Amino acid sequence: MTTPETTDTQPAQERPIPTVPEGTPGRDWRAALPAAQPPGAQQPWRRLGPGNRAWVVVITVIALVIGGVLSLFAVGVGTVFNATTVRGAVLLESQQYSATQAGCIGAGPAQGVEQGATITISAGDDVYEGTLGEGRLRQGRCQLGFDLTVPSADPDRNYAVSIGSVRATSVSGAELSSTNPIIVFVAPR
Repeated sequence: MTTPETTDTQPAQERPIPTVPEGTPGRDWRAALPAAQPPGAQQPWRRLGPGNRAWVVVITVIALVIGGVLSLFAVGVGTVFNATTVRGAVLLESQQYSATQAGCIGAGPAQGVEQGATITISAGDDVYEGTLGEGRLRQGRCQLGFDLTVPSADPDRNYAVSIGSVRATSVSGAELSSTNPIIVFVAPR
């Protein structure tokens, strides 16, 4: 008896060989693996010889130097962003200023207290400087505004104030640390 797949005239060798499913005994699992690598070390750190990792050390040192520079920069930026901007005004009484067309300037004991003059607030090694703004007449007084950048002020310390060679009233570290404006008067001689 013959089946449709085979006939008596076909030789048995011409039949297709069936595929062997995975897991069937007799299947060679290594046949599906990729071709083998050429002989020799394949890791890039071994190209210069066994155990030669000089380039890894060089890259690590470079990364540490860059990290150190970035951390110094971050500390510097953090200090700048933590600094307090102090706003204040120098007030001159009627005998300490003279009126001008634009506003007012210091006169008599306050000679030199004018727009563009440098105000210096200092105590020991801590020195903060700012520039006086335009003088304006307000309620019978001459008022010259200023802004200072104060990175850190000791609240338990008093700071001497001078405008050029003119002495002014001192301010406390607590005043410099607060967000309230500070008022400075020219001290009598």
